[in-house]
Amino acid sequence: DGEILPVAPPGPDAASRGEWTSVLDAVRAAHAYVAAPVAVPSRVAAAAAKDVCAARAAAATAELVNVARTAPRRDVVVELGAREGRVAAALAELQFGRTVLVDKSHPDSAEARGVAGERVSLDLRDMKLAGFGAVDLLVAKHVCGVAMDYAVRAAAAAPPSALAFAPCCYWLIDYRVFPNRAFLEDLGLGGARAFSLLTKLTQWGPDMFWRPEDETAGQMAMDILDAGRVDYLRRAGLDAAALPYAAPALAPAAAVGDDYDFSRDYSYAK
Repeated sequence: DGEILPVAPPGPDAASRGEWTSVLDAVRAAHAYVAAPVAVPSRVAAAAAKDVCAARAAAATAELVNVARTAPRRDVVVELGAREGRVAAALAELQFGRTVLVDKSHPDSAEARGVAGERVSLDLRDMKLAGFGAVDLLVAKHVCGVAMDYAVRAAAAAPPSALAFAPCCYWLIDYRVFPNRAFLEDLGLGGARAFSLLTKLTQWGPDMFWRPEDETAGQMAMDILDAGRVDYLRRAGLDAAALPYAAPALAPAAAVGDDYDFSRDYSYAK
């Protein structure tokens, strides 16, 4: 079941409210099994969204550095989706012997040129982590959607001594590539249709639901997907866990003001 599927499933038709209700019930039941309860984020003005995103990014970097300190050796660190290399720059104080920055392409900016390390141009779907030798620390921040699952697969195939990932853009996850479809099946969320609705749900903020008990279902969906990734890494021998790195007030759903038109994001047939 963990193999990458060769054919994309057909795109879903609009879901009825009844179908959404069934998925939401399954999400709440599954979340109670795999993660702690979720707090409803406080609302902030849409104008503050940029500041909220910046604070969340800073919190992610800080947690990546905290995990990096636990690496038993500091010879080789690999940053995936490196772009400018900001995580590598934050890790410079730990003095890894070799820093490898991996991305499909690399910016030619003063900031990027100022980060020491070997830059490797490579699509994560083609990456074999073993090609870098024994990796002491594998890090990835804002490796979006399906790219994070390629990173998870690479880590499971050649486990590093330590890893720290900060995923994002869950609505871009691909059912064909998600590494632990059996995990979702066991939770009552199996199949391409349920997966498509689950990933769409990750975009929904508290105001987009018609039942109060579902207000945190967007975050629950993200937690469930991450739990599947963690389970996959554990089965590969890694002592993996999902750790929160930002307060609920910094959740993406919080950075929405009263002027936001939630109805444009609904996909159920009214």
